[in-house]
Amino acid sequence: MKKIIYIAGALMLLFPALAGAQALPFTAAETDAASLGTAGANLTQTGSIANASFYNAAAIPFSDAKMDVAAGYTMWQPTAVGSNMINVGAAFNMNQKFGVAVGFLYGMNPAYDITDAGGAVKGQFKPSDIHANVGLAYRFLPFLSLGANIGYATSSLAEDHSYGALVADVFAMAKFGGLKVTAGVANIGTSVTSASGVKFCLPGSVAVGAGYEATFADKHAVEALLDADYYFSGWFAAAAGAAYTYGDLVTVRAGYRYGGQSPLPSYASVGAGVKFMGIKLDLAYLIGSGAAANTLALSLGYTF
Repeated sequence: MKKIIYIAGALMLLFPALAGAQALPFTAAETDAASLGTAGANLTQTGSIANASFYNAAAIPFSDAKMDVAAGYTMWQPTAVGSNMINVGAAFNMNQKFGVAVGFLYGMNPAYDITDAGGAVKGQFKPSDIHANVGLAYRFLPFLSLGANIGYATSSLAEDHSYGALVADVFAMAKFGGLKVTAGVANIGTSVTSASGVKFCLPGSVAVGAGYEATFADKHAVEALLDADYYFSGWFAAAAGAAYTYGDLVTVRAGYRYGGQSPLPSYASVGAGVKFMGIKLDLAYLIGSGAAANTLALSLGYTF
């Protein structure tokens, strides 16, 4: 599960005295509406794999899709913080054996005034975040695959202060009928040095996930998902979600995430999606407090 508190992340880097601060917290954020609809419980989700480079590439060979592409827009707490995120992703599933994925995320954060030594405002600066990934997967047994993502994430938090790090995920995933399980490490990579010279680690974690999918009367499908992260900092987070699909046309989703002290807050989510002739439109809405309140996500994709 993965990944956002832009303003909090900026403060953690600019003011390292804050206890428990970790670098680039947006790397742990979800990136698409389908995932957010189930509160980020997506590690074993195979119905939408366009953004697999941001969570679990090992899921790609188990998907029925040959190719999945998507673009999304997320408005985090639009009435308060006003941080926005744009993401694009694509996944290619070759004979349900090899998987390749690419993804790009751009975060736009609220601008703040730049002042001189006398306190006079001389302009504004708008912080931004970038995360680019590639993923590879190989299904070496009918029921088992391995996948890895590697990318680069960077934040521009102030004039002349940008921070970047290599980021990687490694997962194994198994499928037994309608049951899927996965385990691995997420968001591991190089450390980041703040403006004061203090080093911070990425929000790396040991992550596990499970999902079960069943189809009834050919047209009705239900899926239950559960993810959990144990962060190397000692934090714990978990997400549970469910989805119902009718006729491969309409999907409704709901979920809850327990964030604890992790980079992402606790929230509940609801979502829906429609699919016609391979074109997909998904919507998710987050119910919570703080950075999650009233967050809205939209994504448009194509799969075949």
